[in-house]
Amino acid sequence: MAPVLTKRYGVSDQYTVPQLEKAAQECGISMQYIPYAIALYRIKESNRTVKLYNINQDFLDILRNEISNGFFDSHPYKTKDVIKLAKPRAWRGGRNTDAISNRLGMNSEY
Repeated sequence: MAPVLTKRYGVSDQYTVPQLEKAAQECGISMQYIPYAIALYRIKESNRTVKLYNINQDFLDILRNEISNGFFDSHPYKTKDVIKLAKPRAWRGGRNTDAISNRLGMNSEY
């Protein structure tokens, strides 16, 4: 959902529930997982999280703790941390097997 959210709404500290719902629909994510989307992209409860999904601050903190344990080594996370996880990863080093780069002196042995 991160690429859709950032493309539609830019990078934000939190996204609204309607923004999360639209992004989930666009990504084809089942609405049964919206509590996790809320926990990924919201820090505080809102009227909509409570009224529509019964997610008060206590339950939101439990979900965020579960996500933190699984993906962030039990450290608190922010929405921007979640967005970073979704970014494509670039080359991380190792032996370069690209002949053109090696000819231009850009191999990994130096």
